[in-house]
Amino acid sequence: MAKTTDVIVVGGGVNGTCIAYHLAQRGASVTLVEKDNIAAGPTGLSCGIIRQHYSHPITASIALAALRFFENFEDLVGGDCDFRQTGYIFAAGPDTIDTLKANVALQQSLGINTSVISVEELRELVPGAAIDGIVGAAYEPESGYADPYSTSVAFANRAEELGAEVLIGTEVRSVIVEGGKARGVVTNQGRLEAASVVLATGPWSSRLAKLFGIDLPIVPCRVQVCLFERAPDLNHDKIFIDSPLGVYTRPEGEDLMLVGSVATDEAKAGIKHPDDFQRVADFDAVSRYSEQLIERFPEMDKGSFLNGYASLYDVTPDWQPILDELPGIENLYCCAGSSGHGFKLAPIVGKMMADLITRGKSDNDDINFFAFDRFERQELVEGGYAHKLLG
Repeated sequence: MAKTTDVIVVGGGVNGTCIAYHLAQRGASVTLVEKDNIAAGPTGLSCGIIRQHYSHPITASIALAALRFFENFEDLVGGDCDFRQTGYIFAAGPDTIDTLKANVALQQSLGINTSVISVEELRELVPGAAIDGIVGAAYEPESGYADPYSTSVAFANRAEELGAEVLIGTEVRSVIVEGGKARGVVTNQGRLEAASVVLATGPWSSRLAKLFGIDLPIVPCRVQVCLFERAPDLNHDKIFIDSPLGVYTRPEGEDLMLVGSVATDEAKAGIKHPDDFQRVADFDAVSRYSEQLIERFPEMDKGSFLNGYASLYDVTPDWQPILDELPGIENLYCCAGSSGHGFKLAPIVGKMMADLITRGKSDNDDINFFAFDRFERQELVEGGYAHKLLG
């Protein structure tokens, strides 16, 4: 006889494990199904940046609540998410400074600890930075980064302690639909039955949804990150979003830094299959990041490139997730399309999804902001920046 639970969550990344944790916390019987290992996909390759700089009050409020969750992770979940409070800087050029100032005012009204700083103050916070092209910045002293792998494992472990079953090495091949309702999944290990099914499958979501006739506007997109050894005399210990150059840097340990892109050109290209893409950073990316890094931090001509890798974003047309019950199939839910925002928002997105599954939603719920039908209604979420990843 097939095993039956209240909810099957498909996908063992940070969103899936967090949803399983929040559901189990509410007393639901949960089965978490992952085809590989926990955080084996894009979650495990995320840079784990946690910041609150968003252009909309709903996303900014979620980011603030998620920061507080990370700050208290051990008490709330158990385990260690390795949160490091480094501070976060968003440097703006002439074309983005007015938007930045408006966003900071919005964020301050929500209780976010952020401020607009001058070029002179930026020089003090980021010694060694060349300020060319920067006219001001936003500074969040409470923001930082955490370890996505440790975070996801902690969520999965706590969900198990609360009664959930976690099945790794179990690939979902189809969703069982009977009488217009999701009734479970068929896996490589057999059939699993449930009252509800959640797709938290990131860049694999659109391929899975097509099996039962739903067209999810989610495109898997390749993104690249490089690891550099800092120059001996460069003291750079904060997350730095460089809007004029279109890159970000994040400290890694005592003497390393991660470098990635906030531009969306590469992501727009998409890839054909999320299991088939070049996983090593290409020469052009390494060369481009190196040049941009030295342009902003001249001392980095004494630094060195160590390695680079590629991962995936699951991107929607407005770079915001789909958090909803999908149309035409009752009790089939989607939490995908995070578009590079997934990790930093996951603790609260997981809670929102658990609320949706266990009690439904009302017209005033924030989750309506991420409804699936917004694309059909042509009511896409508009951010304030040309680089959509910045929110």
